[in-house]
Order: sequence, then structure tokens, then C-alpha cells
Amino acid sequence: MFHCKLLVVTLLLLLPAALCELSIVAREDWQARAASDGLTAMELPLERAVIAHTAGRGCSDDESCAAQVRAIQSFHMNGLKYSDISYHYLIGGNGKVYAGRSSSQRGAIAVGNNAGSLGIAFIGNFDAAAPTEAAVAAAQALLQHAVAQGELKADYKLLGHCQLSATKSPGDALFALLKKWPQWSNNV
Repeated sequence: MFHCKLLVVTLLLLLPAALCELSIVAREDWQARAASDGLTAMELPLERAVIAHTAGRGCSDDESCAAQVRAIQSFHMNGLKYSDISYHYLIGGNGKVYAGRSSSQRGAIAVGNNAGSLGIAFIGNFDAAAPTEAAVAAAQALLQHAVAQGELKADYKLLGHCQLSATKSPGDALFALLKKWPQWSNNV
């Protein structure tokens, strides 16, 4: 009986992802700048997915989400002097996923903890409120896609950014939600 209940709970948690048609916006479609030199290669598949939030303004339509991603890339490259946007993927309130740096290149979201990690950021601040249902469904579909594409191991650990760095990211509301997902791990 316990196994049946666990199976039902797992299926319910995965249901939004199964219903979500994954829409990944390519770098050229959000008008990304070219990365500069200095990116470090990683061997796929990766062992962890790290969820963050961008902590700034959110977005809810294609135009504002693409503009936010461009602004984040500009801040990371110009202000922080990173080689590219720090995340592998960003998720907008519109339910679309924006391709960041290649998953085979080390991200730059958790100093000293980026090796072996796929960095995914929800666009906006999720301290008080969770992301939209469309964004959550897109994230779950993205994780399944990353496993299917060999970017993540099938038994990957799902972590919040705050588990690896002294930060509030991914925000209290989003972190509480992540703890309910099947792959979430308390063990870093």
C-alpha cells in the first residue's frame, strides 16, 4: 500500500511537467551576446541541478522575458566580468525556458560549487510568492529533458542555490516548493 501511495504522489508531482510542452528559446532568439574566452568545460551528464532565482524583476511575456535575460547577461558579463551569463537555463513567468551557457560549460552561480552542476534560474524574486504554474511546469519538463538529453544523470540531486552559497536564492517560497520535488536532496 505504501508503494502505491508513493507512486501516486510521484505521478502527481510530475503531472504538470508531462502536460507542459517544453519551449526552449535559443540564444540567438533572445539576442544573446557571444561568450568571451575563459569558459571551463564539464563532462556530461552532470550530478546536480541547482535552482536559483535572479532576484530582480520578473517577466510574464516573451518580450519582457527576453529583455530580462539580455539584461542579466549584460550584468554578468559587464558588471561581474563573467565570460557569459552564469546560468545554463533561465525560466520566465511565461513558461518558456531561455538557453544560457552550454550545459557542457561550468556555470558561475555558486562560487566553488559549480562543477558538476546544471544551473537553472527562475527570472524574478521568489521570497514571498512562488513562480507561475507555467514556469514550474517548464522547470519540471526541463529537468526531464536534461536527463533525456544526457545533460543530467537519471539519479541527479536537485538543490536550491542557498544550499551551496550564503544566499536567499532561490527565495523562501520557491525553495519550499523545490523540497516537494522527487529529486530534491538535503545532502549536498
